[in-house]
Amino acid sequence: MANYRPVSNVTFMSKIVERAVAKQLHRYLEVNGLLPRHQSAYRRHHSTETAMLRVVSDVLTAADAQQVTLLGLLDLSAAFDCVDHQLLLHRLQRDFGLTDTVLNWVTSFVTSRSQQVVCNGLLSTIQYLQFGVPQGSVLGPIFFVM
Repeated sequence: MANYRPVSNVTFMSKIVERAVAKQLHRYLEVNGLLPRHQSAYRRHHSTETAMLRVVSDVLTAADAQQVTLLGLLDLSAAFDCVDHQLLLHRLQRDFGLTDTVLNWVTSFVTSRSQQVVCNGLLSTIQYLQFGVPQGSVLGPIFFVM
């Protein structure tokens, strides 16, 4: 099935600001131990390989202890489109301690986004987005994990 989700076109300066924010946010999350211990996606020195090694290790440990292993897998291919802005902002404040200027900046980053499509030279009406993080954004994966 094709995915026609729009890619965010952002300015050069916006990309630089995003990278600076991402670096500071990663440092904050790591220093304060705020990411799940076994979270592999979108983390430095973690990968699908480290995730698979953990799964294999857990399965072998369970087999040695003569325990049953059950593995449930989810397809998260469109998960970035489902991030609820209000829920994200609430969790960032409650669970991750982001407040004041930082929370205000994140709020302005994820909310009030809109999209519009051109097809055969015709422009659609503007649609305001209530869900999702910008595709192509450096901060999108971090917000998704959070």
